Amino acid sequence: MKITPLLLSLALSPLLLSCGTETEPVAPAEILRPVRTLEVEPTVTRATREFPAVVDAARSADLSFRVSGIVNEMRLKEGEKVKKGEIIAKLDQTDARIELKSSQASYETARSNFQRGKKLVGPGHISQSDFDKLNAQYATAEAQLAATRQSLNYTVLHASFDGRIARRFVERHEEVTPQTQIVTLQDISTLTIQINVPESIMLRTRKKTQVHSYFVKFDAIAEQRFPLKLKEAAISADEENQTYEVTFTMPRVKGYTILPGMSAVVVIETESSAEDNGAIFHVPASSVLEDMQGRYVYVVEALAESDTNPETDKSGVGVIQRRTITTGELDARGLLISSGLKRGDHVLTAGMSQAQPDMKVRWNQETKP
Repeated sequence: MKITPLLLSLALSPLLLSCGTETEPVAPAEILRPVRTLEVEPTVTRATREFPAVVDAARSADLSFRVSGIVNEMRLKEGEKVKKGEIIAKLDQTDARIELKSSQASYETARSNFQRGKKLVGPGHISQSDFDKLNAQYATAEAQLAATRQSLNYTVLHASFDGRIARRFVERHEEVTPQTQIVTLQDISTLTIQINVPESIMLRTRKKTQVHSYFVKFDAIAEQRFPLKLKEAAISADEENQTYEVTFTMPRVKGYTILPGMSAVVVIETESSAEDNGAIFHVPASSVLEDMQGRYVYVVEALAESDTNPETDKSGVGVIQRRTITTGELDARGLLISSGLKRGDHVLTAGMSQAQPDMKVRWNQETKP
């Protein structure tokens, strides 16, 4: 049988086609397991401490005379208000006035002699040395007069600021000497509260990353506490008990009589940030696994470039990594993680049994509520 060229070409065409091209196998699409994660944020811890405290006045002064004498007047009683400059007490001024008159007379005599000598020294009726003596006597008499006037002023005791008479230490007709305490004057428009703080707490108190709230409460005022403002903190420890004195201020509280010397309790509430806590976190206890190498969690890290189009801005492709951790106590917030995590890590919270390091997953991120 004669084979025509047409039939031959039709018979050989499949063979030629198969020899000329090779088809590549199509790889099946990679199936990524969806996972759920929790973005961790450093735990903010709150601590409350209480310290025994003592109430004091914002300003307090022990007033005394600067000269000796007998108390002739005591114008104010304990607890009475006084204005700045108001007279509190007086000494008997008899002797002081006599000395003032004597000094005044000596001054007048010395001034007259000086004026007379000034006219005579020019023409040469008296020597220059005699005039110098008159000049010295005049200056001495003038200084003595000023001193006796001041001594008379010192027989009157004035209030150095607005306040109340906290205590009286002398009565009328008592003889006092310089620096004998007469009264204690206190300004209680603002009160101070003082506590003694151990060294360990002072170290934490001075951290700028901590937020402190201060309050004071009194046994006689049930279920109430009043805000305080930090005034100052000592930088030198007490030699006996090795504590530091910390002083707070509080305004007068209407409706309550809070006086210096009363006992109180200062409450310090401290809110510590991640820097103070060494970046501690709380995660669900179920997300923590354990094997022979210790406790760990799986975290999901985003790929640098993903070939998967994310459904939303929180979905994409990630890769699982193992993180060895150190755990602490379990409480209502979860299990405490003291090391191994950092801010922004996404901890795997479901499907841990199927997870493996370097495993790609579809990432469904969730943040901590």
